[in-house]
Amino acid sequence: MNELALAEDFQFDAQGFLMLRNVFDAERCRRYLEELERLFERKYDDPWLCDGVRGQTTVQLTEGQRRINGLPLWTDVFDEVISFAPVVERLRRWMQHPQLVNTWAIEKTEGTPWGGWHRGLNPDDYTVRRGQIRTRMLNCVYFLTDNDEDDGCLTVVPGAHKSEIDLPMAEFRGRDLPGAVRVTGKAGDMVMFSETLLHTGATKSSSRQRTNLYFNYIDATYNPAMRELLAGNQGNVNHYVFPPAVRARFDETQRELTEWMEWQRTAPASSGSQRPSSGGLGPQTKTRCSISI
Repeated sequence: MNELALAEDFQFDAQGFLMLRNVFDAERCRRYLEELERLFERKYDDPWLCDGVRGQTTVQLTEGQRRINGLPLWTDVFDEVISFAPVVERLRRWMQHPQLVNTWAIEKTEGTPWGGWHRGLNPDDYTVRRGQIRTRMLNCVYFLTDNDEDDGCLTVVPGAHKSEIDLPMAEFRGRDLPGAVRVTGKAGDMVMFSETLLHTGATKSSSRQRTNLYFNYIDATYNPAMRELLAGNQGNVNHYVFPPAVRARFDETQRELTEWMEWQRTAPASSGSQRPSSGGLGPQTKTRCSISI
């Protein structure tokens, strides 16, 4: 292992996250923002994805925030992010067999409130053995606009990916946990963090738009579909899995990072694929459980 990789491993293990600067240029950020605006303004007819089933809808609107789920289901513009080389290099160092499980984008405007402190997995899903890092879920957040302290930025507790000390979380809703820090950066920066790390999104007090992309990877040894099923959120899995027609356009690396989807069926065999219809933004479901970061 080279000296840079060793230093990154040390930092990631100590803090639970790693910042990468200037990974996207201004033109790529602009192109992604334009595509997201187009997707937000579309009307989606997706009963197969969410009708009558608990889980995420395609577009979620909450106070001051818009979120869109399952990005490659609706466009090929973000396919290249799945296999973004600087990220994949690190995924393969820190995961045994990384697989893309969830994709979404969040746009925040002034007034978006605090999210709730949470972690995707428990600390025992993060290990280091003989210098080899293993995290069973890793989130990659790409900043398409500046993320300053008053922009509702990601907030984490460095090192809490290993902590099993229980705090009365209800008492910390809307305020910092001990040791919390804001993760700030410029458009084009990104952060990778273990989902065992405690994190949330701070309140947004600025008038600027803040938009991020989120690509979440799991280790192939972990089964998120069963977790969602047992939690009664099986509708979420429909946004995780891409049908064969979508994966057919992927390159070799993108197919490798999504191969778990070959064995996951998310609807009855008789169901046809659903595609978004054209037109303006129709009535949307306001979720009560969406977490803002």
